[in-house]
Amino acid sequence: MGLEDFYNLIRRQEEMEKLYAERYEGFSRELPSALTSVVFEYWPEMAENPSKYKPLLFDLGVKYITNIWEEYNNCVSLNRRGGPMADLHPVCTIEEFDIDFEKHCRELKDIFPDKDDEFLDEIIREDYEREKKDLQFKLAVHETMKAVFNKQYIDDVMEFESHILRHFERGMYLMCALQYVDEVYSLD
Repeated sequence: MGLEDFYNLIRRQEEMEKLYAERYEGFSRELPSALTSVVFEYWPEMAENPSKYKPLLFDLGVKYITNIWEEYNNCVSLNRRGGPMADLHPVCTIEEFDIDFEKHCRELKDIFPDKDDEFLDEIIREDYEREKKDLQFKLAVHETMKAVFNKQYIDDVMEFESHILRHFERGMYLMCALQYVDEVYSLD
């Protein structure tokens, strides 16, 4: 390798570092406000007091920049290393939730056949609405995290093999979205 080739290699490396610094800055700037918007959309009682919740939610969003980045770096390593991986279950969907909840309702009615159907139906309906809203919120947080990340890093994510991509999506859901939602729920 000649001196000129070495110089070009260093210049390309510096350009890549600058590009990734800009991408990280864009991702870091956008994620906290995007997550705050999702929380305010699903929980209007928090949106009614933005002076209290907006700084808390923004700080929480900043925390999850690192978590998402760690999941991504883990998957980059897995993608380079290759080899077999455990097959992960995909992220939950509303359709799967509806099917599982319907099955649960039939089981409850079999367990308590002599209960008042109207009373049991009301309890089941309340549980269903509460749990569905919770799942919709979790999925919205997950989709927002993915969308903001992919806006900056889609070319890199598209280089993942399919099983690594599924692993990244599941990891982002379990390690980032669900934990973020739990922390949102714990805010006063």
